[in-house]
Amino acid sequence: MGINEKNERRELLDAVADAGRLARGLDQLLESLAHADQLDPLDVEGILALRSISERCAERIEDAERILEAQNEVLYAEERTSSPICCES
Repeated sequence: MGINEKNERRELLDAVADAGRLARGLDQLLESLAHADQLDPLDVEGILALRSISERCAERIEDAERILEAQNEVLYAEERTSSPICCES
């Protein structure tokens, strides 16, 4: 695996982590809004719908992150086994 591919995979993992943090932040914001005293029932329904979407996104983001990390481990293991051993005495 080339250095560019490694960097791209790291950037992708960072982006997935950022998206996960964004989804969790949205969920916290929606929770705060849901507890405000001045929301009417339509606002609450909309917030609950957005929260449901946020939770589904967070789950998919976590799945993607696990898949990428597993792929990285496999690629790194393959790279280690195919690399020549240097500095043997």
